[in-house]
Formats: sequence, structure tokens, C-alpha cells
Amino acid sequence: MSAGTWGMALGKAVKTRQRRLRMNHSLLGLGTVLFALLLWEFAAKTGILPAVAFPPASAVLAALGQLVIGTGFWMALGATLSGAGVGLLIVVALALPLGLAIGRLQAVAKSTTLVIEFLKPIPPVALLPLALLFWGPSPTMKIFLVVMGALWPLLVQVIYGARGVEKTQLDLSRSYRLGWVRTVRHILLPTLLPHALVGLRVSASIAIVVAVVAELIGGAPGLGQDIALAQNSADLPKMYALIMATGLLGLAINGLFSLISKPLLFWHPSVRTKEN
Repeated sequence: MSAGTWGMALGKAVKTRQRRLRMNHSLLGLGTVLFALLLWEFAAKTGILPAVAFPPASAVLAALGQLVIGTGFWMALGATLSGAGVGLLIVVALALPLGLAIGRLQAVAKSTTLVIEFLKPIPPVALLPLALLFWGPSPTMKIFLVVMGALWPLLVQVIYGARGVEKTQLDLSRSYRLGWVRTVRHILLPTLLPHALVGLRVSASIAIVVAVVAELIGGAPGLGQDIALAQNSADLPKMYALIMATGLLGLAINGLFSLISKPLLFWHPSVRTKEN
């Protein structure tokens, strides 16, 4: 057998092994979820968990199924996603130019450090009374809180990425007269993109959390408002089903970013290590 044939056979064997490992990991995760649901069902049915606070898992799953086939759930989900999405777009529009300026220009960095370090630790919930005072329980209030909560992870990562560009690389691009477009494509983007994707992934998760909290406490329309209404009406299976739906939403967003990262960062060691 030739060396090329051996190489092809070895490559197929490696890919088959990787598929089996991914399948085993998926089955293990699914088994853990099923075990947790069965444990929840047993504890609720036997009285280990108080029935007034913890309905059986079967009742919650049935309520989740009823929610999925109804239109009200999808309208609430759309309201939550629209608020988080618009806020995240504003975050990207603010964090990218500001992060690049802070990361590359010392004067901008020194003049903005105090403001950023003052605003960054403030939790978005603490700004809820101010947002309600200005906009009331509206989508604008929710978007404002999402921006104030999700801005900082992406901004910090863009700053780190911009500072990671070495001066010698920029000097080399000027020496070879690569031009601005090639410099951005071959030097700036490869350094900045891994940091930006990590920051965007964290910011997207925070955007969903803040949007649901703004709906839950501030009264804006969305999944959080439906959770509060189910709690007030003592419909515990529906309340837990909505909470489970928000968890599944976060899981879907995390999976989406994993799919996006693979083709964009196929050259990065983090992705190549996972594939190997």
C-alpha cells in the first residue's frame, strides 16, 4: 500500500474516532439531563421536594409543550430576542471603535480609564429605577439595560485584541507597503477576531439575562413578564416551563456561537486543538 493510501486511511480513522467521541459526549450529556429530570420527578412525587414550590418534572415538560404550540410564547420570545438583539447591535457599534481607539491610542486610554472603571462594576439592575423613570416599562428601557450590562465584556476584549497587535508587524506592513486594507485583513483582524468573538459570546449571554430580568422586574413585555404573571397566578408548571425555556435559549445561543467560531477561527490553535 502506498504512502498516500496509508495517509488517506489514517485520516479517515482519525475522523471516525472524532465522530465517535463527539457522539459519546453528546450521549453522556443527554443521559445526565435525563437522570436529573428523573431525580426531580422522584423527589417531587415522594414529597422530598415540597409540592407547593416544586411541581413534578412531567408537569413542567407538559406545560412547556403547551407553550411551544401556542402563539403567546413565541410573541414573548420574539420580544425578548428583539430587545437583546437591538441592544447587542448597539453594543457592537460602540465597543468596536471605542475599543480600537483605547487599545491603540494612549491618550484615549488614559482619558477613558476612570470612566470605564467607574461604570463597569455597576450592575444593570441597579439602573432599573432610573430606566423606568425615563422610559417606563417599555422596550427602550430594556434595550438601555442590555447595553449597560453587555457592553463591558466585548469592550474589554476588543481593547486586549487591539493591544495585541505588535508594533513590529505594523512597521513591517508599512515597509512592504501593504496598504490599509491588507494590513487590516492580514494583521489586525487575525489578532482582534478571537478576542472579539469571545467578548461577543459573553455579551450575548449577558444580553439575554439582562433582557429577561428587565422584563421580570421592570414589566417590559417578554419571557420575563410571562414568568412574573405565571408566578402571580400560582401557575407553577408554566413558571418553571418558562424558566426552562430561557435556559434552552441560552444553550441555543451558545451553540450558535460555537458554529460561527469554527469557520471564522479554523486557523486558531483553540479550534484546531478541539478538532484534534
